[in-house]
Amino acid sequence: DYSHEDVSAVSWGHVIDGNLHFNVSTPGVFTRDETLEKDLDEMVYRGVISRGGSISAEHGIGRSKRDALRLVKDEVTLEFMRKIKAMFDPHGILNPGKVIPPPLPV
Repeated sequence: DYSHEDVSAVSWGHVIDGNLHFNVSTPGVFTRDETLEKDLDEMVYRGVISRGGSISAEHGIGRSKRDALRLVKDEVTLEFMRKIKAMFDPHGILNPGKVIPPPLPV
């Protein structure tokens, strides 16, 4: 368990395109705390969504934020994104499963 005093957060961004970056650390604690990470993600995502923002990453979504896309993109948009990716990667060899979440089960 961490208190706010145990967590250090630094944010910075690109003024021109409105991208913000967050770096959160727990000084003196060098192991990954998945519970803290989940809590922080939820807090940041709620703030982003309430302001009409979106989720992205500097060099693509990647594994860590892939499933969070469902918070800001509907299934129609995600399917459109899958189709665009398939046009450029018809054999699915470029970062398979790391860019766009799979379709929801029917």
